Amino acid sequence: MAVWYTGTGDKGKTKLPSVGEIWKDDDIINALGDLDELNATLGVVSSFYPQLRETITTIQSDVFTISSEVAGFDLSFNEERIRWLEDQIKEYSKSLPELRNFILPGGHIASSFLHLARTVCRRSERSMVKILKKYKAKETHIKYLNRLSSLLFVLALYVNKQENFKEIIWKR
Repeated sequence: MAVWYTGTGDKGKTKLPSVGEIWKDDDIINALGDLDELNATLGVVSSFYPQLRETITTIQSDVFTISSEVAGFDLSFNEERIRWLEDQIKEYSKSLPELRNFILPGGHIASSFLHLARTVCRRSERSMVKILKKYKAKETHIKYLNRLSSLLFVLALYVNKQENFKEIIWKR
């Protein structure tokens, strides 16, 4: 029978190849937690909207690679992944009308979760900026998350359009 715990973190510390033993409330651990939450939220999107499963799964793999590199494993994450995001933004934007107003997140459930994933992505980006200042971190990771939040916004609009949900315009 598999054992799903080690007990090594019971005193509030953990070990990472990138920095050794650290407290579990360290900025790196917070960033890893934010990235994990982003991946989990993307998994919910994929469950509700299988039409995006291939795209979402690719993004999840990228986010997992970023997490692994933050933890200390060099997996050669590079600008190619950012170009892929930019290509996706262009492709999914083709069918969307120009947006001239702020919109309220909502509509189809997958669109709502894409908006949630976008906010978690933004938090992940802020967490990564924090560790960039404190530890050695890759600016490529921050750039990727910045671009990813744009793609998640576009995908939220795309899903609502595909499912005939009208965007709700913010009114003051």
